[in-house]
Amino acid sequence: MTCPPPHQSASAGGDDRGSSLTAMTAPVIMALFLVAGLVVDGTAQVRAHRRAEVVAAHAVRSGCDAGAARRLVGQDGSGAALRAARQVLDDEGLNGSASMHDGMLDVTTSTTVPTTFLALLGVEQLTASGAARGELHRI
Repeated sequence: MTCPPPHQSASAGGDDRGSSLTAMTAPVIMALFLVAGLVVDGTAQVRAHRRAEVVAAHAVRSGCDAGAARRLVGQDGSGAALRAARQVLDDEGLNGSASMHDGMLDVTTSTTVPTTFLALLGVEQLTASGAARGELHRI
């Protein structure tokens, strides 16, 4: 009675199918992480951009309202408009600026958001900005 020959391992038999599968899966997994990073971190950046735009528009509306109240009583409303716009930026916690030129109130905002997946590739944060403009009408 003879014993059957022992089973040979894949590496001993010269079968390289496992190593080629590993070589193919590594780039696919990296590509999936990259796509996930673009989706997750890109969505966070879009939300930050939207918030920056909304806050800039809110600051302009507040500034124009404050300036209009001053102008109704015959005063220059530029200072009140700037103070109100800057107060909104402070209240919302965004970096930004407010300026007046020729009766136009300009507000810009900027913010950064930390990344989740793209940090693995060395991108630690993404920036977003917003801007709005309003006119103080003469009464």
